[in-house]
Amino acid sequence: MGYELVPGTEVFCNIYSTHQREDVYPEPKQFKPERFLEKKFSPYEFLPFGGGSRSCIAGTFAMFQMKLVLATILSRYELALVNRQPEQERIVGLQCHPKSRVKMVMNSVFT
Repeated sequence: MGYELVPGTEVFCNIYSTHQREDVYPEPKQFKPERFLEKKFSPYEFLPFGGGSRSCIAGTFAMFQMKLVLATILSRYELALVNRQPEQERIVGLQCHPKSRVKMVMNSVFT
């Protein structure tokens, strides 16, 4: 891409910025889980567990666990946010998460 790097230069991938790209994730700040049903992202577009030779060794298993847990919860409960105001993000080192806890109410779908 026209960049010249001195030997020994370390280059890092900014995962947060990758996940904020409008061309890959239209309206990236919006909660749109359906975007993962509409498109299969490449390993260079979706990096939940890092990438390359330093990606998490258990990333595939963790993704399977998350799908299983979410499917179980969503089949038994309806979830609603306690506070519908947009959350502020907090960036600590390489991690990005909500500034405060995301509080939800769980209502059983079986009455």
